[in-house]
Amino acid sequence: MTARQLELTRGEEEVMRILWSIESGFVNDIIARMEEPKPKYTTVATFIKILENKGFVGHEAVGKSHRYFPLVTKDEYAGSVMKSMLSSYFDGSLSQMVSFFSQKENISVKEMDEILEIVEKIKNR
Repeated sequence: MTARQLELTRGEEEVMRILWSIESGFVNDIIARMEEPKPKYTTVATFIKILENKGFVGHEAVGKSHRYFPLVTKDEYAGSVMKSMLSSYFDGSLSQMVSFFSQKENISVKEMDEILEIVEKIKNR
C-alpha cells in the first residue's frame, strides 16, 4: 500500500470494516449493516468505486450485479496505518508512542503488565 492509499475517509473505512466482517457482499448487504440514517445506494457505490481504485476492494460479476470483497486484510491495513502514525507523529520511535499513550490514555496496571509481557516475549525470540 502506498501512503496515498492509506488516506481513507471515515465513510470508506466504514465500508471496509463491514466488508472485513462479512468477507464479501453486494452494495445492499453493506447498506443493511450500516447505522441509521443509512446512506443512499449511490453514496455507498461511490465509496466502493473509490476503494476499488485505491486497491482495497475487488469484485466479481454476479448476473448484472457485483459482489465486492476486500483485497487488503484488516491486519495489513492496521499495520500500515500504525506504521504511518509511528513515522508521522513519533519519529519512528515505538517507545515514544507507548509513552504518549500511557500518559494520555491512563493505561491500567493490567494493561501495562500485558505490554511488558509482549515486550519480554519479543526479546526472548
